[in-house]
Order: sequence, then structure tokens, then C-alpha cells
Amino acid sequence: MTTDTEHGIRIQAAAGKTASRKASPMFTTGEIRKVFTDWAPRYDATHAWRTLKRREARLALGVQPGDRVIEIACGTGLNFPHLRQLVGDLGQLVGVDLTPAMLEVARESASRNGWKNVEVREADAADLPFPAASFDKAFCAFALNIIPEYERAVAEVMRVLVPGGRFVALEMRSMDTQSWSGWTARLAHRFMRVCTVDGSHRSLEAIQRAFPDVQVRPYWAGMLYVAVAKKSRVGSAWPS
Repeated sequence: MTTDTEHGIRIQAAAGKTASRKASPMFTTGEIRKVFTDWAPRYDATHAWRTLKRREARLALGVQPGDRVIEIACGTGLNFPHLRQLVGDLGQLVGVDLTPAMLEVARESASRNGWKNVEVREADAADLPFPAASFDKAFCAFALNIIPEYERAVAEVMRVLVPGGRFVALEMRSMDTQSWSGWTARLAHRFMRVCTVDGSHRSLEAIQRAFPDVQVRPYWAGMLYVAVAKKSRVGSAWPS
């Protein structure tokens, strides 16, 4: 059961309960860890709908065999099979997440598939434990809207990317539906609510401020977007 809040959003937990907080920040890191710890065993089964547009987002990364790729808020590793295939045997895939229970599922998946070059680490996206210029590509799907310090997280992605590196984010975006009418407005409002979209989180704007070159591919009347952000090369702009 879910209930409306005037300005807040919620994470719909596996038990059917919701965690709701006023916006900015939406949740503390402790709250996020608790909810997703409870969710971990059933996350993949209950979130199949969130595979929508993931393929487009992954392909937008432009991963080459041998690339070093980091996935921010990797969760249970839903994207690992696809990203691992792209980096190949000579590349490296690192997934970071705040919740040990989610990472345990991801770690078991990597072990079961024999992926020696896939690593998972517990880390806050706003404080990544990697040196600058550690990765060629960075990926994040449906997570920026629930990261309390999402602007710092975007800055951290920029920091750990090599010059010329690429960051792709797949995310929901709050929409102004006041001018909409009838079932479209009701559907949009409910969809954004369930997807934990909060109007105070301006994740796309944060990406556009941090990166010099950002292309946005909107879907579903702009409620869903894929942002392809490119870090400048040293001494030159990213080639067109």
C-alpha cells in the first residue's frame, strides 16, 4: 500500500511498506541501506520493469574490449552480464553499492559465472575509493534520484574517469503535470511516485554542470532519460 505525500517520495519496500521523507535529502544513507537490505533477495524479480531502456543506456556507453568500467549503485548486478560481455576478458568491471546484502547477490552472480575480472565493493557514490582517472566508462541506472549527495556523486564520477571518458546515466525525471489532464496526469503522477522521483533532485542538471558535453535522450514524454556525458580530453575538446 502506498500513500501520497505533499512533497516527499518513497521507496516501496519488498514487504509492501514505504519509507517516506521530506525532500532534500530524500533519505539518509542508513535508511537506503536498510531498505535495500530487506529488498536484496527479491530485487531482481520485483524490478524486472526497470530493465526498460537499460540496453539503450549500456550501448550508449560505447564500451570497447579491454575498457575499465565502473557501475555506480550496481545493486544485485543486473547489468553485469551485459557489461562483462562488452569489456571482454581483458577489461575490468567494478560495481559499487552502499548495501552489503545487494553486493552479496552481485558477488555470487560473478562467482557463479566465473567472471574473474568483475569486482564488487561497498562504497558511497559520493566518496568513491579510487584514484583519479581509474576508469574509461561509468554507468548508473535508476540510482541518482535516491543518492542523498547526488551532486557529489556526479563530481566523483567525473574525477575517476580518464580524460575523454564517458558517463551514462539512466534515470527518471520529475515532470510538471499541472497542465496535464485526465488519466495521463494521474498515470504520470503515480508512475513518478512509485519510481522514487523527487522534484528536489536535479540529477540531470548536476550532470550538465559537471560535464562539458552532455547529450540527453528523453523517453516517455521526458519522464525517463538517458544522459550521455563526455569528459574533455586534456588540451582538446571531445571530438564530434
